[in-house]
Amino acid sequence: MSKKEENQKLNLKIEAKDIDAVALFIIKRLNNFGFSAFVVGGCIRNLVMRKGAYDWDIATKATAEEINEAFKGYKVVPMGRKFGTVTLVINHINYQVSTFKSAKSACTSNLFEDLKRRDFTINTLAWREGEGVINYFNGVTDIRHKLIRSVEDPEERLKEDPLRMLRAVRLACELDFKIDKASLQAIKENSPLIKEISPERIRDELIKILICNFPKRGIKLLQQLGLLQHILPELEKCIGFYQEDLCQGKDLFEYIINLLNNLPLDLTLRLAALLGEATRPLSDSQTSRKEVTVKMLCRLRFKKVIIKQVSILVQEDWRSIDFFDKKNIRQLIYKVGKENILNVLELKKADIKMGKKTSKLNQVKKIEQKVRGVLEEKPPVSLKDLAINGKDLIDLGYREGEEIGRILKMLLKIVIDKTELNKREILLELIRNKKY
Repeated sequence: MSKKEENQKLNLKIEAKDIDAVALFIIKRLNNFGFSAFVVGGCIRNLVMRKGAYDWDIATKATAEEINEAFKGYKVVPMGRKFGTVTLVINHINYQVSTFKSAKSACTSNLFEDLKRRDFTINTLAWREGEGVINYFNGVTDIRHKLIRSVEDPEERLKEDPLRMLRAVRLACELDFKIDKASLQAIKENSPLIKEISPERIRDELIKILICNFPKRGIKLLQQLGLLQHILPELEKCIGFYQEDLCQGKDLFEYIINLLNNLPLDLTLRLAALLGEATRPLSDSQTSRKEVTVKMLCRLRFKKVIIKQVSILVQEDWRSIDFFDKKNIRQLIYKVGKENILNVLELKKADIKMGKKTSKLNQVKKIEQKVRGVLEEKPPVSLKDLAINGKDLIDLGYREGEEIGRILKMLLKIVIDKTELNKREILLELIRNKKY
């Protein structure tokens, strides 16, 4: 491919019409107050790559106080204000506005010094109307070569913020780029520094790695660079751990990362595969897989709703479930809920697909048809589906309390096994004869 053809792939002539209207408004307003301002970072990188730009960041000569003064009447969130950063909320969208920074986050009036302290060259691109793309550190060249390269000294950049080690892996996965040798070496040598980063920041980068198109590559890079042992040591222990029923010739670690690549782009599913399977060498008769998984999720400060969804998926051994038996499917729905059964199905499908045989893929289709068929039948799988309720038992002379709940649960198990018994008169007769 000629250089001219390569350049045509990149958008090197970004115009005002390509920039978010509110970002332009912020720049012009700062200009009117006498402060130079530029759109910077990932949004310009994405526009150059002809991708969608979503997060709009502005760098300016103005201090946080001056930014606040320029936008009186607007919602200004002082997060990071002591570092010269505020968030403007306009039309319910966040715009990060930061003062130019130099060494050790000290403010400067110089855009060059600000960009010099950013993480990677592809994120040093800036733009201002009339000047177009500003490319001090050859970020465009690195985009063309699909390269993640640190700005100047990689060790210095990583030590300024060790999270950049994770960010390098995440960007490589998101953009399908390679990390340059110097940055790779610096990450390997400084990987223990990741322990200085808060669990919340690590979690956010891990999420982005998991929900990109190349999660297998991301987790493998974390392991190769020495980061995984500090973030998820449980997963590191899967290397060299073999189980007879897993893919032949592959250890548990390889099985897990292959499983990730066969799952839909869904955080809950990929966390269930990553963490749930990683518990196999650690769980025993005293500690369940669910308990170990929840411990990992809590350590990384995941939200309660995510913890609950993932723990439901890992409590069942979906790999061994016979999905061709309707009774088994009904019992599984009872355990995980109708809202989770299709996610369990996705995990099962991913496991089967890893066989890569036509017969296996046909098996996936049949299993999916079976599960969806059971769901369409709307079988009784919860107490509210029973043909009778607690009032019926009270009418039979039972007192309100735990016994009624116990009897209803016993009846539910009966009708899950034989759905044809879920009729009012039949259930009442079972109660009268105490056949539950």
